[in-house]
Amino acid sequence: MIARNLLGRLNARTPDDLQRIAALWLVPLPGADRGRHVGTLYRTMTDIRYARSFWERLDPNAQTVVRDLAASESGALTIDELAALTRLSTSIARDAAILLFHSGLLAREGDNQELPIGALPKLFLPREVGQVFRRVQEEIDAGDLSDGALRTLLESLDDPELEEAAAIWGIRVIPGQRRRVDLVTQTVRQIGLADRVEQVLARLSRPAAALWKAVKSESPSPVLLHTAVQQANLTPPGLGAPGHITDTARVESALAELEGALLVFHTYLRDGSRWLFVPLAISQPETAANLPLRPLQPLPEDRFPEVDAIEPYAVACDLLTVVREISDHGAPLWVPGEPISRSWQRRLNRRLWAAGDEVPPRGYLGFLLYLGVAVNAIGASDQPLPTGADKSAIRPEAAPTIREWTRLTFDAQIDRLREAWLESDAWIEGREREEIEIWGADWRGFRRRLLDAIAGLDPGEWLMVDDLAGRLAEQHPAIIGATFTAASARAARDDLDERATAIAHVIEVELETAISWFGVVQLGHVPGSGDAVRPAPANDVADETAAVGPSLVIDEHGLIVVPQPAALQIWSLSAFADIEQLRPQVAFQLRHGSVGRALTSGFDLEQIVAYLETQSSSALPESLVAQLRGWAVGHRRVRIRRAVILNPDDEESTTALRALIAAAGYQVVDQLTPDGDLIVLLAAPEPGANPEDALLATLRAAGYAGQWDTPPRRS
Repeated sequence: MIARNLLGRLNARTPDDLQRIAALWLVPLPGADRGRHVGTLYRTMTDIRYARSFWERLDPNAQTVVRDLAASESGALTIDELAALTRLSTSIARDAAILLFHSGLLAREGDNQELPIGALPKLFLPREVGQVFRRVQEEIDAGDLSDGALRTLLESLDDPELEEAAAIWGIRVIPGQRRRVDLVTQTVRQIGLADRVEQVLARLSRPAAALWKAVKSESPSPVLLHTAVQQANLTPPGLGAPGHITDTARVESALAELEGALLVFHTYLRDGSRWLFVPLAISQPETAANLPLRPLQPLPEDRFPEVDAIEPYAVACDLLTVVREISDHGAPLWVPGEPISRSWQRRLNRRLWAAGDEVPPRGYLGFLLYLGVAVNAIGASDQPLPTGADKSAIRPEAAPTIREWTRLTFDAQIDRLREAWLESDAWIEGREREEIEIWGADWRGFRRRLLDAIAGLDPGEWLMVDDLAGRLAEQHPAIIGATFTAASARAARDDLDERATAIAHVIEVELETAISWFGVVQLGHVPGSGDAVRPAPANDVADETAAVGPSLVIDEHGLIVVPQPAALQIWSLSAFADIEQLRPQVAFQLRHGSVGRALTSGFDLEQIVAYLETQSSSALPESLVAQLRGWAVGHRRVRIRRAVILNPDDEESTTALRALIAAAGYQVVDQLTPDGDLIVLLAAPEPGANPEDALLATLRAAGYAGQWDTPPRRS
């Protein structure tokens, strides 16, 4: 598979192509080293400042092509497919594609390889190009940010940009090792220190200092980019004139220097014009470190809610329960994002760690089903759906890989389930609650940013959920993304604007769903006040692979207590016993129905007894064994086995035929039928195998002509 990254595509270009691309991007190429040319172009084409300027120079048709390709993240397209995507005519799409190809924005699948006869060239947007122009589009959609707080502006930066800015302001940064929330807070504090802004200004280059003065002179109002460049005497000569490219690069470098140091920010107005402004925290640095935030009021100790201890493996254990239910009894149709059958929820509720009064919390079963599919513990049945069923509906079934899943430890399962949740680009935990609809949110980034914020709280303090959500919404205004659309029946809170209210609502839902389901926080109800939350206190989690003593304790009534549950143990026990309780200890109960269910599924009573005795390190009580045997007899199971009757035309060959079949590994009944025929017992067929065909092949290999005989009809 050909990698679709920009660096690879630039390396595939000829030296003349690189020169043409550099001319269109208005960037000078140093020396004659091709490797340096590729590196310079890569840095330029992934720089947001150059991308804004290049976007400004594109004609509307080329902008449409770039915008639609970046938004769709589609694969390689032919010109006709590109025209269909952008709704441009084929000729216009072709002209725009040619321009973008020459400028390096589009690449051809296969690069310079010769196309097969009749094949059409396919074009695509390299991954990094798509990312930088999606960001340009997000900035355009966000509109004027010139009155935004510095914290809001910092949240819009990428991690590398934030780390680079923090380093400029004197914060020691190890890439990837500092949390965003810490970097933002510390950077804002550094800006507020005496003379810190002047120290950063003193290190500016001459062009950057001139541009800074031009923008600062208009503060607190923004200034048009071209006006600021003109006032700084940095306007490049006309296109094609000597020095145009180098002078343009000098302006872009000055912008990069100012923006990288957080001294100046770029913004778009609704008409698409480009403006520069100095944040208030820079022009008046004494306000930076004193931005008021909502005070948090921890609950007094006498109002702490009474809560059960957190079960760290609850989600993994509940998923096994759901898959066992599906395996034994099937599941109703499920439309992802829609509530599943309420009767099915009631059926499962009592057996789940996250149980409700009658049914599990809204969205919990859908959450488990989504994660189960993501980790290949649950699959979709290939059986046809009922007439009139939703086209996106599936009927869940246990995946073929469920055996491998149950062999993982709970720790490994939780790691994979948590990663599947963090990487989901849909709001799988909150979409069924129907309290608020969000479009355009960065769910992956939101989850990680919220986890970082929660990690900074004191586990010893209980906070009201709505108070904490409001505080985090103010402190991290871009926590769910720089731009999004929200629809909610809830009115804006008196202490928050509409955007912050929507963010706080989303945070509340998250705290009450996945964040608590995974045991990151502990929820409790405070009578007369509402729900409270605190970070999960640190607990010593026992190693399930290093259990000491018997794994099970079994009494004479068939109650099985599991002192230290393990994933495989829970899965195995649920095959022939019912979950009796989860707290204070996990316990299963042997019952007539549960044992019968196992026998129907193909288990032998001896297997069940042997497993229980091995896990408990002792023989089962005689009364319990007798009870189990009584249930097995009462189950009235009839074993069915395949057999084939062989009737050779030559009766004298029966003895030789018996020896041949036995030597091939088949079991031949000692006694013949009344007609003198051989009876061959066949083993249970393997998946995809036919034991009758295998027997026929054995006969034919020995020179016998096997032929199926149809019994005569009785009159």
